[in-house]
Formats: sequence, structure tokens, C-alpha cells
Amino acid sequence: MNNDDKVVCEFSRKREFEGHKDGLIFEEAKRLLASMKGEQIDAIAVSIGPGMFTSLRVGLSLAKGFSVVNGTPVVAVNTLDVIGVKHSCQVSPLVAVINAYRGEIYAAFYENGVRTGDYMLTTPAELASMIKVRTVVVGPGTDLLEAGEINRAKLDIARGEQYRPSASTVVAVAWPRIKKGDFDDITALEPCYIKKTDAEREYDKSNAV
Repeated sequence: MNNDDKVVCEFSRKREFEGHKDGLIFEEAKRLLASMKGEQIDAIAVSIGPGMFTSLRVGLSLAKGFSVVNGTPVVAVNTLDVIGVKHSCQVSPLVAVINAYRGEIYAAFYENGVRTGDYMLTTPAELASMIKVRTVVVGPGTDLLEAGEINRAKLDIARGEQYRPSASTVVAVAWPRIKKGDFDDITALEPCYIKKTDAEREYDKSNAV
């Protein structure tokens, strides 16, 4: 974004589970930087999850590496906020959801551009039971709510790519902090996983008392 709060350029790529080439994201990042023709980068906004474990580590590592080499400050934002903050300014109340797989979802509630509760790892049925008034549901986890055997009477499910996180919405959520100079300490930044990895779950099982 520039000083007029306008998006200058953006690129995106859907996750590929097959035919993935190591280092492709770094090549795309270099191409984007080259397209800026030497324009100054004042800050980096990075999404730290929840989401896919490997993707979060790669994205955060790229942001940290660029920050260390160029001295560029970083602002980290939660991916649920990227979805919920923007759209809850238009319709309220709202819940942002992300597919956590294995029948689970990440979720958070929002009203008027503000998160009103904790980030959660839950199930579609548990989330539906929490909703007492008509609520808009957005994000890349709505399919689980539509497919599940739950009462959807109070759910308005919004569909479309505009309700998914993007680079421009990450920057938009981080922008107020960037303008205030409220940056994160990159040495302390870690991905927001919420959910334990498969290895951690197996460890818990094998070491259960």
C-alpha cells in the first residue's frame, strides 16, 4: 500500500499439493520485488496463522529473513482477523472460520470490526451451538458447516473468493499499526498454530498417564 492507502500491486497463488517446486514462493517474492523498481518498502505485513503448519513457517521465515537483511520492520496479524475484521465492519455479528481438517475448524467472533472473543479450535457442531442470534459466517471453512449435520437456522453463510484471506487484506489489517510504527519483535514472532501437530498428538497419546 502507498501513502494514499491504495494497493499498488498484489499476486497470489493457490496451494498446490502435487507438483510443488521447492523455493517457488521465494522466486515469486523476488519477481514481485523486482516489479517495484526500487520503491522503498517501509514495513512488512505477514499472516501468522492459524493455518497449514508448513506454509506458516515458510511465510514467516521469508518475512523475518527480509527484515534482517534490509532492516525492514514487521507487523504480524492473525489470519482469522484478516477475514473477520474487514467483513464485520459491513455486517454484524460475524464469525470467521478456517478449515483445520479432521473435522475441526479455527474460528473467532467479530462485531463492528472488532474481535469479541478468543481464537478457537472447535467443531462445526460446537460452533453452531455457540451461535444464539442470526450470524454471518465467512472464510475457507464454511464448507464444513454446510456439509455437517447441524442446525443452520441462525447461520448466513457467505460464499466467494472475496471472503478468503489475501495479501491485500493482510496489509489492510496491519496498516493502522504500520502507520503508528507499532512493530513486532521478529526474534519473538512464532506462528499461531492453535492446533497441535500430528507428532505432538501422537506424543501426547504415547505418554498419557
